[in-house]
Amino acid sequence: GMAAFLREIAALIRNSNAQAIAQRLQLSSTDSPKRQYVDSLSSKSYQAANTECERQVSGDWAEVVCHSCLAASAVKQAKLDEACKHQEAAVEAFLRVFKTLTRAWLPVFYALLVDLRKIASDADAQAREADGGVPNESGCLEAAGRVMRKCLAQELRDEDNDKSICRSWGALFVANQCNKIFFRLNTLKHVKSLVLPTMVSIDEYPLADRVTWRFFQGRVAMLDGMHDKAEADLSFAFNNTPPAHAHNRRVVLCYLIPVRLLLYQNKPSPTRRAAIPTQELLEKYKLPEFKDLVRAFVTGNVMLFDEALEEHMDFFVGRSIYLLLHKLKLCVYRNLFKRAYNVEKKSQVKLDVFVAAVRACGCKDVEPEQVECMLANLIFSGMVKGYIAHKQKTVVLKKDDPFRTVG
Repeated sequence: GMAAFLREIAALIRNSNAQAIAQRLQLSSTDSPKRQYVDSLSSKSYQAANTECERQVSGDWAEVVCHSCLAASAVKQAKLDEACKHQEAAVEAFLRVFKTLTRAWLPVFYALLVDLRKIASDADAQAREADGGVPNESGCLEAAGRVMRKCLAQELRDEDNDKSICRSWGALFVANQCNKIFFRLNTLKHVKSLVLPTMVSIDEYPLADRVTWRFFQGRVAMLDGMHDKAEADLSFAFNNTPPAHAHNRRVVLCYLIPVRLLLYQNKPSPTRRAAIPTQELLEKYKLPEFKDLVRAFVTGNVMLFDEALEEHMDFFVGRSIYLLLHKLKLCVYRNLFKRAYNVEKKSQVKLDVFVAAVRACGCKDVEPEQVECMLANLIFSGMVKGYIAHKQKTVVLKKDDPFRTVG
């Protein structure tokens, strides 16, 4: 009966079978002795459950098993706040055990942490619903983040073991769990405060962990306006995500596309052609939100650009890329004016030519003053080389390639 599961776990601990223990302690475990054991806990106190565990499982391990199973039981009963506290306690207990172990036991650590993040996230959502949609300030997710930062600070600075078996190999995985929490809570200052142990250098971690890390680093760089760094990090994440993981590639593209367009805006040159996503790419990764936007960007269709931004505003705002995309507006005008200039390629162009181009996009009511102002902005920002002869209502452009900007 109930003891079967505990005996099974005790044997796995004795045989150091970390992978099997991780699978059984996971919330999603389908192990039937575990299911029976979890069901038996629904009416038991922690004391009773712990006493039972200690008969089969020794020391701190008893607490790990007991708390993680009580968390599973609480999740089943939809008591998510309680589940969170048990899962935190399971992590804390595992940290005490982990002090004497090596990297071979990381799978158990990972399983407990991922479940902690998921339970905490669900618990906060449940609390918000109960409070009529008001986010709880001292939520479970915030507490989970604190536990994980403690894990990173204390447990993963492993001076006892050889590099090949040290616990520090788990640091990047744990840091990524922290990042997922910080981005969800919008506490980005914490992202920058994460310190990785020095034992393992960043390039030595498993590729999957590096991809996730660079993805978050890229998003922080993007929000800080460091577009070159953002592009490098996000490109690394995209290129090293296996094509089979289309969903993850799609998520990366949501951030990589705006950053690339912005870089293209600042340094348009033949090498930047690749910056503009093709319609096939947008089809393949199911990103219809970008289709009109990119088409408008390339053709300089100001009206279509505004409409696309407006239509998919919720999608863009939800990913914190709306303001970044808004910054592309100037470049849309540049692309439009370049097309108007290309018709005759004269170095003196009447302002009316540019006004007509804007009106042709559908902005029927645009005033010449507005267009002149846009041109002045483009000249000031270095996207157009030349000056405006205001009295003559003429734009005097540099002889060779006035629309080429050198970043």
